[in-house]
Amino acid sequence: MKFKNIAAILLIVCILGSTISGYTKEIKEKTPAIPVVMKFGTIPVLQSLPLFVAAEKGFFKEQGLHVQIILFNSAMEKDIALSSGQIAGYFGDIMTPLVLQANGIGVKIVAANFNTANEQRMFAILTSPQSKNKNLEEVAREGIATSSNALPEYLIVRLLHSQKIERSNIKLIDVKNIPIRLQMLMSNQVSAALLPEPLATLAEKKGAKALIDDRARGLSTTVLVFSDKYLKMYPQAIRSFHRALRKAADYINKNPREVRTTMNRECKIPEPLQGSFPIPVFPQLAIPSEQQVMDVHNWLLEKQIIKKRMTYKEMIADGYLP
Repeated sequence: MKFKNIAAILLIVCILGSTISGYTKEIKEKTPAIPVVMKFGTIPVLQSLPLFVAAEKGFFKEQGLHVQIILFNSAMEKDIALSSGQIAGYFGDIMTPLVLQANGIGVKIVAANFNTANEQRMFAILTSPQSKNKNLEEVAREGIATSSNALPEYLIVRLLHSQKIERSNIKLIDVKNIPIRLQMLMSNQVSAALLPEPLATLAEKKGAKALIDDRARGLSTTVLVFSDKYLKMYPQAIRSFHRALRKAADYINKNPREVRTTMNRECKIPEPLQGSFPIPVFPQLAIPSEQQVMDVHNWLLEKQIIKKRMTYKEMIADGYLP
């Protein structure tokens, strides 16, 4: 009799265990998974300021996220880290995720976080202090220092095309290291160079002259990128991540003086500009336009940097904004 009771109890336990296990599995499947740590890569540039403000002000924590910002020295390092699964996503220019996707590495642009407005620039073509009274056509023929086969070259070609200067009349001098590019410009080793902010403003303060810049042209959009795997695993976490960044952007726009110290430290503002360089105004997160994305895509095809022709939907992941 005892054995029968024990067998019955064991049978009930097994049935209950199976039911509870199935119910728990169902709950897990219905509940969006939140990662223990979200590792997100960036380089220390002005456009990445909302990331640092969101971390410093606790906006990520408010969303239930533990975000670890991983700093890189170059876009290539970020690409390698994302491709190998070391990070969930990254902040960067609009070009590099297109190259990754074209080469079979599953990544998507989920949002644009910055683009130059009428009153603010992020890149400029400048002449050296010794190259007085030279115009765009002259410096284009003599040579402009930049990084070839990358966003800086794309910017130069598009900026000069807007002034009726064709690619065949543009000489580019490949200087990938930006601080060295600045030094070469100031010492007149090159007569012109493309520089990002805040180094463009620093060069002007030292006597260089800006001939053209990217303000209000829609050319230098910066974006947030996640791996396809991460998008499938943690869609709700990515939306929460964007809520925190939206709050950080609003905070920056409303309290520019309060974020200056963070900007100076995290975005590597040169000491002579730390008290005066204007705080960028950040727009709301949005999906980059099809025109912006496809123009970069088509340029990459023309340059044969990528071989695969892609559609806008292959490069963009919609539905992850809050």
